Amino acid sequence: MTADNRIRIVTMPKWGMTMTEGKVSAWLKEPGDPVEPGEELLEVETEKIANAVEAQESGVLRRILVQPGQTAPCGAPLALIAEADVTEAELDAVAEGAESAVAEGGGLSTARVDAGGLSLRVTSAGGGEGAPLILLHGFGSDAGAWMFVQEALAQGRAVHAIDLPSHGDSDVDAGVATLEALAERVGAAVDALTDGPLHLAGHSLGGRIALRLAARRGKRVRSLTLIAPAGMGGGPVSRDFVDGFLRADKRRPMKEALRLLVADEGAVTSEMVERALAAKRIDGAQEALEAIAAACLGDNAPEGVAEDRAAISAPVLVLWGAEDRVIAPPAEGAEVLEGVGHLPQMEAASRIAARMARHLEGAE
Repeated sequence: MTADNRIRIVTMPKWGMTMTEGKVSAWLKEPGDPVEPGEELLEVETEKIANAVEAQESGVLRRILVQPGQTAPCGAPLALIAEADVTEAELDAVAEGAESAVAEGGGLSTARVDAGGLSLRVTSAGGGEGAPLILLHGFGSDAGAWMFVQEALAQGRAVHAIDLPSHGDSDVDAGVATLEALAERVGAAVDALTDGPLHLAGHSLGGRIALRLAARRGKRVRSLTLIAPAGMGGGPVSRDFVDGFLRADKRRPMKEALRLLVADEGAVTSEMVERALAAKRIDGAQEALEAIAAACLGDNAPEGVAEDRAAISAPVLVLWGAEDRVIAPPAEGAEVLEGVGHLPQMEAASRIAARMARHLEGAE
């Protein structure tokens, strides 16, 4: 997407953890056709499914970059949507830049960074001159929570998803459980990744950590995106979810807990259940998760939110699912997505990626 939002890039979606590429089977619109949000633009096939890709913005389909029968990696540019007054030269520049970003990014890569004595895993995508974007996941999750949007957001910038302490493949330490301790370690990881301007985004617990980091990093932070952040909802964090997740030691109770995360309970797969159980079985993880939940997800979750918000000068975007059963959306101050639960970045990935991309570009 260009800085003035006049050209929108349609990218190859990521519909599953193992999806790395897709084949364009047919275009349902032709260059010159007007498009509206929700209209089907093209059909994409993978080894497992075939599905339609919908437009997220209104405009005119100006250029198709990938033809029927051709295969492209997830996050690759497929088409450009723009108004009629955008010149061909402008389209050329955006197409070239987007294609170069995908070629340079080479998909996802992982690395480890030192964070105040803890080793945290970082999953990275993309590259380029844009200020990098840091993604922070929620409680009991890992960087994979961003898998449907990370590569789509890596257009001209690096996007780093960090496994929080005691989550994913990061080091486990039950002594790093308070908001301040988590923000300190994650902040050290962020500083190891970049010493310049950056964008921050966080979901749930990660949203609360991102808010604290944005307050502490001052003018380095160009934008902040919060998705269902802990401490900012219309009610407390659901004890049914937190306690159910912590107690679950078998597939059925874990599946029941995870179902609370989504509006469509059928979206909870056996792979999600197994990953959650495996993460809890890591030595020390259960104790650490219990400590984090007690310190950050109880009645004290809203503490310090107002002060942190007041300290942030960067533009802030707050997104929430209308059907969120873990943290109810607030009465005001958030863009609410209908038919979506606590995981908008997975349940409505295309909409979230498009909205976040606009927010990032507007803050550059």
